[in-house]
Amino acid sequence: MKKIIVVSLIFYFSFSFSQESNVLENWVVGIGFNEFLMHGDLTSVNPKSKALNLGYYAYFQKMVSPTFGLEFKMQLMNMKGASQEFSSAYPVLYAETEDPENLYFIGDSFGGAFSLVINLTNSLSNPYSKSNRKFNFNAYSGIGFHSYNSKLYRYSDDTELINYANITNRKGFAKSIYYNVALGLRYKLSKRLDIEFRQTMNFNNEDNLDAAISNKQHFETFFTSNLGFVIKLQSPDKENIIWKEKATNDENLIDSKLAEKNKRDLLVLKELFKDSDGDNVIDKFDVENNTPKGSMVYGNGKAVDTDKDGIIDLFDKCPLKFGKQKDGCPIVKDTDGDNVIDKFDLCPDEFGDVNNQGCPLIETITETISTRILNLAKNIFFDYGKYTLRESSKRDLDKIANIMLANQDLKFIIEGHTDRGGDKEYNLILSQNRANTVRDYLEAKGIDINKLKAIGYGFSKPKYNNFSNEEKQLNRRVEILIDKENEQKIDQDKDTIYTVKKGDTLTSISKMFNVDVKDLIQWNNLKNNTIQVGQNLLILK
Repeated sequence: MKKIIVVSLIFYFSFSFSQESNVLENWVVGIGFNEFLMHGDLTSVNPKSKALNLGYYAYFQKMVSPTFGLEFKMQLMNMKGASQEFSSAYPVLYAETEDPENLYFIGDSFGGAFSLVINLTNSLSNPYSKSNRKFNFNAYSGIGFHSYNSKLYRYSDDTELINYANITNRKGFAKSIYYNVALGLRYKLSKRLDIEFRQTMNFNNEDNLDAAISNKQHFETFFTSNLGFVIKLQSPDKENIIWKEKATNDENLIDSKLAEKNKRDLLVLKELFKDSDGDNVIDKFDVENNTPKGSMVYGNGKAVDTDKDGIIDLFDKCPLKFGKQKDGCPIVKDTDGDNVIDKFDLCPDEFGDVNNQGCPLIETITETISTRILNLAKNIFFDYGKYTLRESSKRDLDKIANIMLANQDLKFIIEGHTDRGGDKEYNLILSQNRANTVRDYLEAKGIDINKLKAIGYGFSKPKYNNFSNEEKQLNRRVEILIDKENEQKIDQDKDTIYTVKKGDTLTSISKMFNVDVKDLIQWNNLKNNTIQVGQNLLILK
């Protein structure tokens, strides 16, 4: 929007300036008659051509200085011509006649040309010198394009021999570009009117303007003589640029007044584009023209406040979080007031030590860690028949992971438990999968898997009666304990699930649990003695 306004205003003032300061008028219109003269395979200089070839022309001319200008000219030409003195070696092609001198052509041409104009009189003298001269000589050079319908006839019986436009399937007209050079003389009749005579030589780019084609001509020449009037478009009290004398005192006064007006206009522009606070939004469109220096602003000049908390981003230490206090940052919750915010407090409801992750210091560090992990693990539950973690359990697991990372010299046992629903073998596998899920989650948080042991107990260690849904839910749990002896605790008197480790074989596992290899194969529906690392094996007692 701002750019559009700037461009529009600049255009307006530029246009205004050009209208009032253009003391030298430079537009003219020319109209008149032309005479066509052909010089090609046929010529208009022939007794057989008879009448004049009169046509019409009109042009617009703009002088960009007293010496140079541009012109666009349109003309309609009436063309006639007859044979030259041909020899037997210079026949007209495609014409069915034995006498090449027994030919003539007629036709019309309509076209236009762009030309450069050079005022020779002004180029050879001071263009603004005082004089009473009435004549001005001009030179022209340019390029044009025209359409024509030339037809070739036999003179003796007026039989049409060639219509080039029809031969080339041009719908009655042939087309060609042409080049021109000209000299002209203008005589000043009044401030508004001149009379002009101009002689032009034109070079047609095709050998068909006279409807006669030969092996001798590659392009054709035609001449036009113009006689007409030049109408100067300036106001009656001013002079055209090519006749203009040196500026008068009155005109100097006009220039002085224009300079004063331009000065006033510049002051208006300066005030219009004033930007008091330097935020690149002009005051006219700035809803806050006193924004602090360095502030990012919206298109209306208002300082950016990304989180909409009333504190602009320049002064907001938390620009992406809503907060009206503490330099634009949100107030953090600390339930127990121990200066450890709840988000990072492992004991959010119990006043603790900052250096102990918000939990109170206990004499026995191991017991403190064990208690904290047990308390947090109380919130790890699973849905019936599933071993995928609930989203509500992940927050406490993250806290457990932080404790383990802070105590990397300890190892832990992860126990999986189920309720009484389902058969024994199913519950063993399900509880092992639940323990594995917790182990994998902790591993993803950076805990060394070699310090984590996952064991599934099925329903062999219920914590509550299994009558109500609430009690069943509480039995579907995972407990995490410190492995004080750094050895896997296996209850030799109860069924369990064993996870195969690197280097294990059925023989080594059978010796570990004091069972037979055949029983292991039968209990786990194995096809042979092959087992894989991570595979769960059911051990029955």
